[in-house]
Amino acid sequence: MKAQDSGMQGKVKTLKKFRPFNLLEDLQLYKIASSLSEETYPAGTYIGKQGETSRHVLFLIIQGKAEILVTDKNGHETVTGYRGPFEFMGETVFFSGEEYPASAKALEDTECLLLPQEIFENIILENADFASYFTRLLSDRLRILYQKFYNEDDVWGNEGFSKRISDIMVPRVVTCHPSDNVRKIASAMHENDVSSIVVAEEDRPLGIITEGDLVTKILQGVDLQKNASRTAGDLMSTGLITVKPLDFTYQAFLLMVKHRIKHVIVVDEDGKLLGIVAMRDLIKSRKTGSLAIINNIESRNTIEEISKLHSEVDQVLQALLVERATVIEITSLITEFYDRITRKIIEICERAMVVEGYGAPPVGYCWITMGSSGRKEQYARTDQDNGIIYEDVSEDKDEEVKKYFLVLGKKIVDGLEKYGFERCHGKVMANNEEWCRSFRDWRNTIKSWLIDMQPQNVRLMTIFLDFRYLYGKKSLYDLLRNFVVRNFRNSSLVLSFLVQDNLAKRVPINIFRQIQTERSGEHRNQLNLKTSSCVHIVDCTRVFALREGLLVTNTFERLDEIGKRNIFKQKDLENLSSAYETLMMLRIRDAMAKMRKGEEADNYITPKNLTNREYSLLREALIMVSRLQSITEHHFRFVN
Repeated sequence: MKAQDSGMQGKVKTLKKFRPFNLLEDLQLYKIASSLSEETYPAGTYIGKQGETSRHVLFLIIQGKAEILVTDKNGHETVTGYRGPFEFMGETVFFSGEEYPASAKALEDTECLLLPQEIFENIILENADFASYFTRLLSDRLRILYQKFYNEDDVWGNEGFSKRISDIMVPRVVTCHPSDNVRKIASAMHENDVSSIVVAEEDRPLGIITEGDLVTKILQGVDLQKNASRTAGDLMSTGLITVKPLDFTYQAFLLMVKHRIKHVIVVDEDGKLLGIVAMRDLIKSRKTGSLAIINNIESRNTIEEISKLHSEVDQVLQALLVERATVIEITSLITEFYDRITRKIIEICERAMVVEGYGAPPVGYCWITMGSSGRKEQYARTDQDNGIIYEDVSEDKDEEVKKYFLVLGKKIVDGLEKYGFERCHGKVMANNEEWCRSFRDWRNTIKSWLIDMQPQNVRLMTIFLDFRYLYGKKSLYDLLRNFVVRNFRNSSLVLSFLVQDNLAKRVPINIFRQIQTERSGEHRNQLNLKTSSCVHIVDCTRVFALREGLLVTNTFERLDEIGKRNIFKQKDLENLSSAYETLMMLRIRDAMAKMRKGEEADNYITPKNLTNREYSLLREALIMVSRLQSITEHHFRFVN
């Protein structure tokens, strides 16, 4: 009997080393320990195989190490992660009982405790903190489902983005010393037939010089003789973007697009130079060559040519889902594509204005984008939300200048519509004089909104407040953004109005924490993820951002900044970020599924069609959104 007690105590002690089991009381741990069984897996054997039916147990590793493998339809295995002592496996299908979407293989002799599903579900129901931890974890690992979801129709061919950087990098890097002069640099690039040279010292990369740098910084200079004596240290671009050999190629691609560069440097753990990867290397590594979309955007010269690219962007989105990219990676990349496309359309329209006799812009101006585009959270072609800010002119010229920018705005809006961005039903577009104003007029309009808090003005503000610079004279945007932040930060009454506007509609979850869908109409038994939940996270984080004077517009970035100010409890902040990740990923997945069928992406899902696990994630996310509303109400309760 004593031996049994000792064994039970040992299991309890072991359980306390696992997060989040360490959150549980001893009495609960003893109940769990009594239900555990043990299994040992020799090195090289499978703990669970992709495609096998779930065993309805959670594997708790107490000794050894396992790798998580995903096999594509062509039999190629990719390592997606590792699990070691005091980590667990099997949670991705724990509730649903579906087939395992990945394999777990013992790298060394591995001992596991097996926790039955029934016991686990009881813990989840009885312990909110325990449940929250698993909600966050499952949200992070939910992306593995998307590879399975799209595996049968991989639009990117067999190679995918699953290659490692080491597979495609150029290990022989042409380098120069910081003190080398431009003649030596140009000679080295010519002799080695390369378009860039890495500036390094003692095998550590310091910067990079491209052919473009030589043209803009040397050949276009007035005094070529003087420029010829300049050194690599003078010419190089610093702030290098680096990757590691075992990083995936899609990570390099995301970095290139985000930072608008064509090369990334490969370094080891100590920062020493190992190789270089160029955009063309990524393109050549793909059988389809679809990554040429970046060059395709830049090379297009007409709206018609640009409009043919939308299917390629959709393919990128599908590939990102296959490659298990995060919501932030997906939305930042797709937004970057759409930004590039929009800027190209603006440039085409500016040239058209000159050709048609309107001339060049009479004064400086900038193009702003709003809504999900303003927050850098686009993943599909949404309707347009945009505007123009142009420089102030004298009253006698104002009408003429406004007419010019309204014509330009109409051309750009038409061009965006031809690409696939529908017109805004509320006419929040730059062809509408309400959204095409001088800097002075914008300031006066914002002041009028602050004074007169009518429902219409509140609606306009919620659209406008996420405005982001996209093209043109950025100083106009900077001045207006600072003006907005300063005025809203100092107006507690306005902030409270914005809060009350959000609280007027609550999250559709009842007192029993069950999801409430629409009861009638076209979308009966469905739930709109955008209006029921995501909008509340966006609105609430925005009002905190305004109160704190934050300039960022992205919801995740706002949450990060709010976290730095200790406004929320750390646990709430983590849960909220996880909730938004879950909701956005469900929206993205559903949108892509409908687009593949030729249907419109409308944000509606049918909860009863979700797996048990997905339903649990959605429910926990909605609970967290409801909590956010309560937290927001508490912070801004000082006004009726």
